[in-house]
Amino acid sequence: MRGAMHKTMKLTLAGVALLAASWACAQDVELLVKHTAMSSGADGIKRSTEFSERVSRSKDNVWVSRVLPARSHADHDHAKGDKAHKHIDVATASRWISKDAAGNAQISLVPNDEKVLVNVSKTDWENVGFDGSWDAAWGLIDPASIKRMKAGAVAGDLTTYTLAEKGRNVKVVWNTKLLIPVLVESSDASSRRQTTVQVLQAASARPWDQLRGFEKKDYSDYLD
Repeated sequence: MRGAMHKTMKLTLAGVALLAASWACAQDVELLVKHTAMSSGADGIKRSTEFSERVSRSKDNVWVSRVLPARSHADHDHAKGDKAHKHIDVATASRWISKDAAGNAQISLVPNDEKVLVNVSKTDWENVGFDGSWDAAWGLIDPASIKRMKAGAVAGDLTTYTLAEKGRNVKVVWNTKLLIPVLVESSDASSRRQTTVQVLQAASARPWDQLRGFEKKDYSDYLD
């Protein structure tokens, strides 16, 4: 949610103030986020990708887990064998983005099938695809960015925003109650991206409260 949604738009100070005022009353949410992308290359080949993530969010925490297919016993055995190597699959590891005592964003990774919490220092954020924006992580897109867009249809808690510039079109359907987009679409002459967000039933236990006994490591431990 990671790169495509975060790169869609940029921050404005007015939007930051609005979002900060809303955090205090924001409710916890459990979400299923589906990303699809289609592109046509100069070689004439059309490519498409699709993946989903489950997102748990509270006032000061965002947990993102890739939805993965069921694994066979052979897959599990292979994964166990790989643990001897210094390697972490950044793409499929769960990521826990939270705020420290000073209110700054921090990120940790939790590799699949391992009880390990991997702290990622600021110098390595780029390596794991984190741009450092708490607002974008918490709102799935940068909530302030809709200030640059044209407001359209309103239906209950949903407001549609659009932007057209330099051959690129963006559409966001924003839930003003939950402070999340339920739809983000962007397209240009050769590509189209879509993200849909479904609100799920609240989980009985939050993932960041289930880390007792996890071994703590640093991302640098996995580097050669």
